[in-house]
Amino acid sequence: MTKASDAVKGIINSNNIYTLLLNTGLVNYTKLAREIKSQVDFLTGKKVKINTIVKALTNIEIKSKPKDILLILKQSILTLEYNYKEITTENRNKIPDDAILVIKESNGYSAIIKTTDGNSLVIAKILLPPGSCTTAGITLLITEFLEINGVSVRNIYRLSKEIWIIVDSESAGKAADALNRLLYKSNDRESSPVSLVD
Repeated sequence: MTKASDAVKGIINSNNIYTLLLNTGLVNYTKLAREIKSQVDFLTGKKVKINTIVKALTNIEIKSKPKDILLILKQSILTLEYNYKEITTENRNKIPDDAILVIKESNGYSAIIKTTDGNSLVIAKILLPPGSCTTAGITLLITEFLEINGVSVRNIYRLSKEIWIIVDSESAGKAADALNRLLYKSNDRESSPVSLVD
């Protein structure tokens, strides 16, 4: 029978995203424990307490630190842009000229446009440093980090040197806090302000 600590170590070591999250020093161990609990239960053949998984997570030593993604994120710039909405249409000609993003879908088009309506969307834009366009795993790391931190994301787009994270206005504060911690407080970088754009 597999010990809980061995099961947790195996799960973390086989998932680069979990490894990166632990390397940031900002992971919420309880939320990560809840996320991997079903896998730990399966591997051990019994129900394992969350506290046991948390203890195993805190005792894990990461042998090799994949620094590329973390270094890229530390050199990135985060901005928040408010007052957007998403529209869908079957007719390309009905998309406003001021749309900032248009996506062709199987049943038509969706576009993100500026709005003055309440309950709008917020775009958290991460401007990546030069030379980072081909680095794989950045978007996945951000997605996992936000999910573990309880941020509900509507969509994420990777656009060459930028990553756009679309969230509801109610989630903007939580998203900004989580992204600020990931980009500016992970390991040795000090906090830096987030730019807000209306």
